[in-house]
Amino acid sequence: MELRPPDQLDAAAGNALGPDPGATASPAKPPTRVDLAADSAKLLADAALALFAIYAVVVAFEILPPRLVDPLWLLAASTSLVNAVSVPLAGVVFLHLAASIAPYTNWIHQRRQRVSRFATWAALGFLLLVPLLCFSTWRGITNVNSAIQKQSAGLTRNANDLLAAINNASSPQELQRSMVELQGPQLRNEDLAQPLPVLKKAGTQVVKQVLLASQEQLSKSDAKAYKPLYIQTLRTALLSLVSSIAFAAVAWDPLKQQSLLHALFAKTAYPKRNGLSQLIKKKLEEFKRSTGKDGSQSEVMALARQRQQESQKAKARHEREAKRNRELQRKAAVERERKREQAERQAKQRRER
Repeated sequence: MELRPPDQLDAAAGNALGPDPGATASPAKPPTRVDLAADSAKLLADAALALFAIYAVVVAFEILPPRLVDPLWLLAASTSLVNAVSVPLAGVVFLHLAASIAPYTNWIHQRRQRVSRFATWAALGFLLLVPLLCFSTWRGITNVNSAIQKQSAGLTRNANDLLAAINNASSPQELQRSMVELQGPQLRNEDLAQPLPVLKKAGTQVVKQVLLASQEQLSKSDAKAYKPLYIQTLRTALLSLVSSIAFAAVAWDPLKQQSLLHALFAKTAYPKRNGLSQLIKKKLEEFKRSTGKDGSQSEVMALARQRQQESQKAKARHEREAKRNRELQRKAAVERERKREQAERQAKQRRER
């Protein structure tokens, strides 16, 4: 028979009798700081992808379908891109935070590198939005001016037709029919009893007043329509520039261990070691070489500059003459068109008589 110590006997007896109902289970192992950091980094990385998806959906529903030749669509698309730009910026920042929290998680760093490349292209794209906005604004203003000019020309043409019909009317009844056909000022039946010269004078005054009021209204609407467009373009351009700088600030280069904005600023603001002294030496050498030239070479250069200036003056004079000739040709064409229209009206009047 095997003899056991008393404590082993007690444990064996307890196992035989079953688990003690009053005994409590041992507490679970608490998560370590590394586990919490990894979970937080994963949540941040997934939240970044969700923010990118939200931005893509919002922008897509606002800019689709594309109308590349429409200036208003270009302005609206640019506005929608910059209005929600804080969403993808927050996503990039979340990925940087995730990479800093979990520095040994490879897939987070790979995603960070891909998003940093996207941020680099986004910085370039938002920077290119500024000239695109200028072009779309110029194109929109050009279209508005063209529409206003066409509308003004149509009003003037209708007014001329009405005035011609008023002058050519031989009776009040004929004047009334002409006003109905041309949609001019209508004559009531009691107005037909008035003399024809009185009716012609009143109709002419009404047509001229309506034409003048319409042209003034067009000019006022033109000035009012441009102000909101200028404000919207300026706002969108400034936001595009700020967005470009922001994306350049969050575009991280793992090889250089610095952002794109810091790299660009370092290249432009901080010269290399001995770079300033080398530049000064180079400028001094160029100055010495320029002062050591003989007199003949300086005379040749002066003559060449004089010939270049004369050529530029001749070119400018030729351009002014060509512009003046084009203006004279345009005036002559307008005069011929006016005479032709006058001859057609006279021929029409003779046929009606």
